[in-house]
Amino acid sequence: MPTQFICTIGPKTIDKEWLVRLHQGGMNIARVNGAHGSLDDVQEFIGRLKNDLPEGVAILLDLPGNKIRTDGFLEPVHLVAGETFVLRPDMLTYRPLYKSVHAGHRISAADGSIQLEVTGVEGEDIQTKVLVGGPLANRKGINIRGIHGEIPFDFERDIDLLNIAIENEIDYVGLSFVRSVEHVRRIRAQLVNTKIQVVAKVETAEAVEHMDAILGDADMIMIDRGDLEAEIGKEFVPLTQKRVLKRARELGVPVIVASQFLTSMLTKPLPFMAEVSDIANAVLDGASILMLSEETAIGDYPEECIATMRRVAQCVEDHCERSHDAVILAAGPSTGFGSLTTNKHKCMLDVGGTTIIQHQLENLMLSGVPTADVAIVTGHNAHQIEHYLKSEGFRGEFVYNPWFQTTNMSTSLWLARRHDRNLILLYGDIVFESSILEDVMAADGDIVLAVDQRHDLDAEDEKVIVENGLVVRTTKELESTEATGEFIGLAKLTPKGSALLFDELSKTVREGEMMLFLSDVFDRMARAGIPIHATMTRGRAWADNDNLTDLSRTREEVYPRIRSARAVAAPQETSKS
Repeated sequence: MPTQFICTIGPKTIDKEWLVRLHQGGMNIARVNGAHGSLDDVQEFIGRLKNDLPEGVAILLDLPGNKIRTDGFLEPVHLVAGETFVLRPDMLTYRPLYKSVHAGHRISAADGSIQLEVTGVEGEDIQTKVLVGGPLANRKGINIRGIHGEIPFDFERDIDLLNIAIENEIDYVGLSFVRSVEHVRRIRAQLVNTKIQVVAKVETAEAVEHMDAILGDADMIMIDRGDLEAEIGKEFVPLTQKRVLKRARELGVPVIVASQFLTSMLTKPLPFMAEVSDIANAVLDGASILMLSEETAIGDYPEECIATMRRVAQCVEDHCERSHDAVILAAGPSTGFGSLTTNKHKCMLDVGGTTIIQHQLENLMLSGVPTADVAIVTGHNAHQIEHYLKSEGFRGEFVYNPWFQTTNMSTSLWLARRHDRNLILLYGDIVFESSILEDVMAADGDIVLAVDQRHDLDAEDEKVIVENGLVVRTTKELESTEATGEFIGLAKLTPKGSALLFDELSKTVREGEMMLFLSDVFDRMARAGIPIHATMTRGRAWADNDNLTDLSRTREEVYPRIRSARAVAAPQETSKS
């Protein structure tokens, strides 16, 4: 999916005019930092957003957690390198900090832009030497590596903010300074019976260490590089970002990358080249969402910042090989299976230790398509499909076809609304060797269909005529004697191919042709001169499952072949890594 963007909203950008301008620039999510202001201030702030945000813009409320911040500063204090500076308890949100530090501790403030060294503790005052100076303002973060485990976690403000989030039905809450999965679970327990999604912020060494467990419970994670660099060191942040993004994509968990993307644009209208490269690399690494913080909260050029970030991300997406979205069509009635499908869709039938739908998702994952980029069109027994897949960790999208009993796959695909994406299309009842999908994805052409070359076809098969690698006809109405083979229900489309297909689908819907088979739509396109390419299965194992006979063959013959092919391929994949 295209990269999305979060803008942190501050006093400068809370006005309706600014919210509209940021949305026009690319803002998908508006962030509220819950660390600032009183609870009444946060309530009022969110109320204004609910009233004034353009339709479709979500809200993220960031919970402060046990982050230590400066406090009580009426004006910024300018610190000069080499001079001494005293941190008194009344200057900190965590008053007893003096109990946890000693001479030699390094204090990082304001996302690492200010560095202090503790020279001693006198009473309750922390004596420091300024190593890197600058303006230290109110509510700036304070990080001291290795001491957070000694600081008790105060959930009181987080719980109060959660109540505001629930009352206002916002979309996301961000959990600051997550150190274990228990933190995520404790907050999630407060959100039972709500639709609020949990964003776990990766900004501590412990969060990186316990990443798999956190990924298993969070709806999304945020790599907050400002605090993370103070915890693990600047030099380790880039590789950590890449490692976390890679693991999250393997598990299908969306990732926000945040902090210091366009710091120079706080006061200047144009970015540095290094900042442009930083944005591009985050997109290349697979970030789902990029976040602006101070740039849009207090900066002089918020509109230019979001426009710059969107432009760079769009350029990367347009000129690099983009990952694919996938649509699985699983809406139709599951007749032909007797009592096996009374309470479940046929895509949930077991074919030999796994279900059809899980097999498809695994093949997509092996080909680089995480579940977060998969949409499943449901209809018959939709709730069972959703419950089953969510329990298995599916993080993609469900699209419901309310007319599944009186429409066909062409209408289901039209409802999925993937107009301009690299797209993998799958019928919800097929199993296949992963190498077939890999060949389809690698094939040239804006529209590529997987075709099984054979002639023992019946009236229900979506028959195909292929000439010189191009599909010239594809419809059930063809005679088996004239057909090259059948379309197996697996296709690839580039953004151009998707646009062409969805144009044709829109025509069929407008004309009321809701029962067209997808092969008939491709047939119209082929006869209109639109190139549709064919990739042959070349004898590799695959099967569709329309009835008990098909299912029996899949279980006894086809799926064992698929597993054997996978076992043979596995050593080769290991040797390449």
